[in-house]
Amino acid sequence: MPSTPRTPRPEGRIVEVANYPTRFEAGAALDLLEASGIQAMGKFGDAEGWAPHFALVDGFRVCVFEDDLAEARTILAATATNTDADVDVDVDGPSRN
Repeated sequence: MPSTPRTPRPEGRIVEVANYPTRFEAGAALDLLEASGIQAMGKFGDAEGWAPHFALVDGFRVCVFEDDLAEARTILAATATNTDADVDVDVDGPSRN
């Protein structure tokens, strides 16, 4: 639960900004984005830890509002270059086939 009330954004589109191999890394990215003032949410494919093998298919996704996407990409990309993280930060946007 956030410490300060958030303004509803009913027209906001939610998009994936990164997909991590572990729940821990996704949680750290969520904390980093929240600390930077960006509303972020996680979509974890492991059934809340009860079925970790499900994450092999869906991964641990970090999502933001589309309006915040560019700033979130910048923050996560800067962090990824400072570590040896195995992360898929969607810097160029989603691929459209």
